[in-house]
Amino acid sequence: MLENLTIEEKIGQMLMFGTNSSNIEPICNLIKNYKIGGVILYKKNYSSYKEMLEVIKKLKDANKDNKLPLFIAIDQEGGVVNRLPNDIENIKNIYDVSKKDNIDLIKEHADIISNILYNSGINMNFSPVLDIYNNSNSSVLNKRCFSDDVEKVSSYGSIYMNEIKKNGIIPVVKHFPGHGITKLDSHYFLPYVFNYEKVLNREIIPFEKVISEGCDAIMISHLIIRKLSGLLPCSISKKFITKYLRERYNYNGLVITDDLRMKLVDLIYGRLSLKKALLSGCDVILMKYKENDEELFDVLYKYVTNKDVIENINKSVGRIIDIKKKYKINDDFSCFDNLNINTSNFFINDLNKSFDL
Repeated sequence: MLENLTIEEKIGQMLMFGTNSSNIEPICNLIKNYKIGGVILYKKNYSSYKEMLEVIKKLKDANKDNKLPLFIAIDQEGGVVNRLPNDIENIKNIYDVSKKDNIDLIKEHADIISNILYNSGINMNFSPVLDIYNNSNSSVLNKRCFSDDVEKVSSYGSIYMNEIKKNGIIPVVKHFPGHGITKLDSHYFLPYVFNYEKVLNREIIPFEKVISEGCDAIMISHLIIRKLSGLLPCSISKKFITKYLRERYNYNGLVITDDLRMKLVDLIYGRLSLKKALLSGCDVILMKYKENDEELFDVLYKYVTNKDVIENINKSVGRIIDIKKKYKINDDFSCFDNLNINTSNFFINDLNKSFDL
């Protein structure tokens, strides 16, 4: 399959866009004209479950003449990070669930979410969060983690990841190598981490466990850790992604950037972040759509005369193809409408009520 793709199609496969708007036409145009390989859904894309299905069908239909199926991704953690429409109840955050120390409850949480996603045509979830909850006043984590205990995060995170996989959804563990070490929100800042030893001795442990168990996809944070990533955020650092993650752990799964449109990353690096990402060894570049983003593709096409970049692109697209095959991803609509949201809401409410006892 790789040899049948043009360089433009390969670059498209490495890009995942989303829009925080009900108008998804710009994303459909990127799929049709630039062959992007993935889309991330946001809550503002729809106002009901019926509308969400219509959006997904529209995205998949836009891809019908392309050679590879789409990643349809979502950030669905439950609690504060809830991207499903309002007619589906919001499930309890994983921090409170984990405090029960009940593995069956953790599996049930993963099963409920994965079942909803799978039967709606979504094939990738940016979950679980494997950061350690070090800072109770951290607005970016805010009960999104399993625990402040390293062993619990490692154990519960592994169980959760494998439960998602069993349900046919690609789990993307995040935010490698561990966002719990900082109080700063990388949506607005570029956290600089000085305590390199703490990252290696504590924050990274849950990720090491899931990598050893066959983790298929990792999201890289925008942390700057001088000894690991140089002067760049980990998300676009070749030193970090290729020399550290891939070589140290012999990791050959997908590497996905955190959103390159987060405020300070976009402000400081702009289009340079795209070039750095292509060189870094990451496979999927995540971006929130901005007007005239179509111009980015010409910039990227001109950049791929470099042999090292072309080699990186071929390796990345090879990994993308492998994951799409492994999870049997397709653009078929037949799985739609299999979900009874009343039944799903019953199970969500049943789980949520266990916290009122």
